[in-house]
Amino acid sequence: MPGMLGRILGPPPASQPRDPKRESTSRGRTKADADGEPTTDATVRRRIEKQVRDAAGDKLQSLEVRVSGRNVLIVAKPTWFWQKRGIRRTLETLPALDGYRARIDLDN
Repeated sequence: MPGMLGRILGPPPASQPRDPKRESTSRGRTKADADGEPTTDATVRRRIEKQVRDAAGDKLQSLEVRVSGRNVLIVAKPTWFWQKRGIRRTLETLPALDGYRARIDLDN
């Protein structure tokens, strides 16, 4: 973008090279599905719960994970209200949520 607006906004970000391995897992299949091993909702739920507990630790008062196909709902209650933003950011960056449509609800 030339001109004043281009100076304010800066150059556009460079596009990332595509990884063919990642594309196959992002179309609704996980690595376990690609290996021929079916993943059930219960195993996905346990894996996500473990990662959340490891990442958030004692900052969570309660945690509930619901998995239905490719949809994941995480309902968590922080120990203190000021930990809400940090917990949300931690949960959004979990590697277990890649390939899923995740919704995170934090209660007070």
